[in-house]
Amino acid sequence: MLNGLALLVAIIGFAMIFFEKKHHQSFLVRVLSAMVMGVVIGLLFRGHTDYVAAVGHIYVNVLSSLVVPVLFFSIIYTVSSLEDIHALTRIGGKAIGFLSLHNVLGSLIAIVTVFLFRIGQGASVAVPADAKAAEVPPVLDTIVSFFPKNIVDNAANNQVVPVIVFSALFAIAILLYKDKNEIKPFTDFIAAGNHLVFHVVSMVTGFTPYAVLALIANRVSGMDMADIGSLLIVLIAVFAATIFHSVVTTSALLFFIGKLNPIHYLRKFFPTWMIGFTTQSSVGSIPASVESQQEMGVPEEIASFAASIGSSFGMPGCAAIWPVTLSLFTVNALGINYGLKDYIVLVIVSLLVSAGTVGVPGIATITATAVFTAMGLPVEVIILMTPISAIADMARTATNVSAGGSTGVLIAATNNELDRDQYQDESGDAVQVRS
Repeated sequence: MLNGLALLVAIIGFAMIFFEKKHHQSFLVRVLSAMVMGVVIGLLFRGHTDYVAAVGHIYVNVLSSLVVPVLFFSIIYTVSSLEDIHALTRIGGKAIGFLSLHNVLGSLIAIVTVFLFRIGQGASVAVPADAKAAEVPPVLDTIVSFFPKNIVDNAANNQVVPVIVFSALFAIAILLYKDKNEIKPFTDFIAAGNHLVFHVVSMVTGFTPYAVLALIANRVSGMDMADIGSLLIVLIAVFAATIFHSVVTTSALLFFIGKLNPIHYLRKFFPTWMIGFTTQSSVGSIPASVESQQEMGVPEEIASFAASIGSSFGMPGCAAIWPVTLSLFTVNALGINYGLKDYIVLVIVSLLVSAGTVGVPGIATITATAVFTAMGLPVEVIILMTPISAIADMARTATNVSAGGSTGVLIAATNNELDRDQYQDESGDAVQVRS
């Protein structure tokens, strides 16, 4: 009964969003309206949003289904369109550099936040006797897993890195092929497929406000504040650090490195940030991230590369802010004395972990486990954070997505390939259906 009533109220909310669109309200306004309505519905119908959630799950499924086609077509098309291998290494090198910078800054922000919130001081840490921490895969196994063994299986499981490697092999082969006329039918197919798949992406992302309403409502409805009460200060600190990084730190990077007004980026990329926040999927947010970057004047080859790599490397939310916050919570709770050297090592380990666990499912738990192991901390404490981990993952994922998106903008800006007039244009939405 209540599930049906919640769905009815949600449908009214959908109608209001559609009404806003008919009256030419911006995409950003519609997303914000959807977020507010989702919170209200979630609070009114706690535990009874199953039907509403189905709308969001359908959106997530469709968006996730586009990840592999987007990666396959866009990487082959964009990389093979470069003039030479040097252009590829130039883009790749900057992507790794900017994403690494995001990770290091995320760790530093987490350290400062822990000091400000006095995380873990006076806390009583009771490690469960039957607690089992996630197993960190050996570095060699992780490296081997980067390379596709069965590309169909990799694609079916949305394993990003093997798909990227597989697509890059084809792209480099095209780039090095002497007689391009011999393979023109294939390159024409790739070009057409690339244009078509991004038109589909534009169509799907046009439904983002409706999905935001449904997913936010379901998330708020399922929150158990009794379970997270004792860990609420950690959750608040993680949200504060991730939002600060997504807004303030990213803005500083765009301003000082890219010589750009960050307000344009924050406004235009916000819908994609919300997709990451609500879907909790960095990989699933790749199509929207590429679309947003292109709408800001980033060339397609840079946008695709940055969004793809950013979903599995750097990851300031999952591989920096989260593990560093949990580590220092444990350090403070157990009364361990940490000096400057220890903090430096913690930052370096977090950066290395982001590279050593890419493409591993349950990335936030894995990165935290790897950091705890490297720093000699009891990994069982990570289990204590389970009640808040799913909620924190919204902010962690959104921060990862923002890092990837801003990296694309920074690469384009520093390579003098950014259309600055388009970047500053405020007449359109960041994510919209192309005509």
